[in-house]
Amino acid sequence: MADTELLFTFNPRDPRYKGALRIIEELRGKLYVPDVALLEFEIVLKSRGKSQDEIKQALLALKRIFTNYDIKEVNTVNTIMLINHLELMTDYGLSYFDSLIASATLLVDGVIVSDDPAFDKVEGLRRIPISARLDC
Repeated sequence: MADTELLFTFNPRDPRYKGALRIIEELRGKLYVPDVALLEFEIVLKSRGKSQDEIKQALLALKRIFTNYDIKEVNTVNTIMLINHLELMTDYGLSYFDSLIASATLLVDGVIVSDDPAFDKVEGLRRIPISARLDC
């Protein structure tokens, strides 16, 4: 499962871009992007002052990457997922979106691609770091 952070590394100007490309190549056909990561992606761009057209272009670029690397989008929001997200916030002190993404990940496969060590403390999650692929 892709953390929102991975989506931002698909920008060629990001220093982790090459590492991100290695990961999505390694995980071709096995990587998922939850709906909540896409929502967070849009909200972050909006908070950075990006226009609706710029956000649309960024989402279209993501869609092309998803198609080219066989990355699957998954719908994860339901009552059980939201209840679990609230428990993860309480039990592990995760932020709002981190707990949503962790909950979505637990529903799908339990593996998250992220540099955020906050996910390491969540029982049942295994984290694949992005930065570890920089020197490969």
